[in-house]
Amino acid sequence: MPSLTALRQGALTGLESAAQSLGTLAPSATLGTVMPLLLGKSGDSTCLLLLGTLLIYVLVANNLDVFASRCASAGSLATYTQMGLGRTCGIIGGWSYLIAMTFVVVSSAVCCAFYVDAILVQAGVGGGGAGRSALVTTVVVLGAWTSAYHDIRISTKVMLVAELVSVATLLLILVWAMLRSGHWIDPAQFHVSRSNFAGIRLALVLVSTTLAGFESATTLGEEAKGAKRSIPRAMLMSLVPTGLLYLSATYCLVALCRRYSVSIDQATLPFQVLADVVGLHWAGWLSSIGIVVSCFVCAMAGLNAGSRVIFSMARDGLLPATLGRIHPVHATPVRAVGVLGIFSIAAPIVLLAGGVALTACMDYTIQIDSLGYLGSYLFVCVAAPFFLFREGCLSGAQVASSVGAFLALGAMVGLSIFPLPAPPWCYLPLSFIGILAVGVALSLRPRAPAAVTP
Repeated sequence: MPSLTALRQGALTGLESAAQSLGTLAPSATLGTVMPLLLGKSGDSTCLLLLGTLLIYVLVANNLDVFASRCASAGSLATYTQMGLGRTCGIIGGWSYLIAMTFVVVSSAVCCAFYVDAILVQAGVGGGGAGRSALVTTVVVLGAWTSAYHDIRISTKVMLVAELVSVATLLLILVWAMLRSGHWIDPAQFHVSRSNFAGIRLALVLVSTTLAGFESATTLGEEAKGAKRSIPRAMLMSLVPTGLLYLSATYCLVALCRRYSVSIDQATLPFQVLADVVGLHWAGWLSSIGIVVSCFVCAMAGLNAGSRVIFSMARDGLLPATLGRIHPVHATPVRAVGVLGIFSIAAPIVLLAGGVALTACMDYTIQIDSLGYLGSYLFVCVAAPFFLFREGCLSGAQVASSVGAFLALGAMVGLSIFPLPAPPWCYLPLSFIGILAVGVALSLRPRAPAAVTP
């Protein structure tokens, strides 16, 4: 029988660890939901913006590798920050990451509800209103909870297969459309002078979500085989190919929008619209279903990662010890999964019951999710050189990597927030800070760490 306070040791292969990160990235869902919004804000500049984001995140990955290659912990970024900057900063960084993972689940469930509603409307079923959306979000979270409760190995296998099939369908549509168009070169996208800098400023937080989550394999900690080798590889295996996928897919989307006079950012089901234009109606429907599945997969990955961060913080005495308990049969952090699942069900229901439109729910939850990621990445980038200095192995290249990543991430946050946007957008950073403050105050309360069975 597994220990009541220890996760299953070495249960996941390197490929399954990479699947966890890929599931959090949710490339199909990102291409279907986030990318059209991004195109609407930054237009021809989107590819340049994505390229810059990929380079920044490679620097972030380098800073994460400092810790992931030396430490295997379910605490992930919370543990890394504490190793470099101490307990208080570890709490702040940990809560920032926990907020990110929590709102990954919430935003994924909301995006799933949006797509399901759009598919049903297309099929002639008609709009179901807030009630149907609340029901779908609840079903999504319960499905993700069931998987996270029983066995993370099932989750990772589902994530990998679902994303590969869905991405293949989206690429089929893009390649067929480009072949039909006969125009592979779109010079307008390579001219910096055509960049919409005002739109880029508004898109900075949004673009950060496209590649955020590549590090979620770090939450697997001791559950991964050869974690100190497999987890750093899993991060790069997820980040670089997904970044290149986004660059090539976005290039095609911008070129095709111009070629066929299609406003992808205004379409409810963008890939279905594009597929209809080029005569691939069946692929359009399949792509929409694939995006729904990808949203569900992302909710599963967020629940897996977030519950393990909660478990680790409880084990370290930063949250109530009861959240550090493990299921005696499944060896999953059952109570942490339950708490995260309850919040993820309640949050969209409260927003929808308060009269917030489904599209606004998507925007708000994605923004808070982004701020959580950026905050936790900032802390790790500061922590890395301090940790290496104490270990006596700090190099000039690592200092440059840390400083470069910190300045770039700081600029993304600063330019997107200041000057403050108009309401209700100006309330989102304040909401994030409020949630963060409550969480930090909760963790600063003195309590004994959960007992760990050897």
